[in-house]
Amino acid sequence: MARERLRIAWELHDVVAHDLSVMTLGVGAGRVIMDKDPERARQTFRDAEESGRRVLTDLRRMVGLFRTDGAARGPQPCLDELPALMEEFRAAGLRVVLRELGPRDAGAALELSSYRIVEEALTDAARHGRARSAEVTLRWLPALLEIAVRDDGLPRDRGPGHDRLVGVWERASLFGGSVAAHAVPGGYEVRVRLLRPA
Repeated sequence: MARERLRIAWELHDVVAHDLSVMTLGVGAGRVIMDKDPERARQTFRDAEESGRRVLTDLRRMVGLFRTDGAARGPQPCLDELPALMEEFRAAGLRVVLRELGPRDAGAALELSSYRIVEEALTDAARHGRARSAEVTLRWLPALLEIAVRDDGLPRDRGPGHDRLVGVWERASLFGGSVAAHAVPGGYEVRVRLLRPA
């Protein structure tokens, strides 16, 4: 569990660092054009302010998780990369379908956590459930994102105290969300609800 928290903390660190860089560049650009184009400068400052709010929200989520280690880190995935992830699982023999319902509206931290939740649930389906097929559904609702990963694998009910799906439980808790993982007719389902920042 500590290792998974460490990985989540590093991922969120990378997202926050990127957002801070964008915000700093926006403020600098607004200062440069302030005299020549005041309205454009005001919009630039408004955008930077909004970025700052997102960064603060992400930092609050990171508190308590952040640690240091020597793990290598690279660019963090976003939801646009889900189709490529699906292809990786298909190449490994899991027939997987992706559906996304409703207009997507998420910050980088929520996208990253959602991607990792899908990745972990599909890995569980293939490795522990020996599933042959799975369906991933992202449903964007006004105040939350619902992620459902349903497969045709074996029953494998476990709670948050077990090693399996620990990353899913941890990421859901970062967003004040919930996890339901249980057998369903013909297989197994992991359903996660993440609260979307206002």
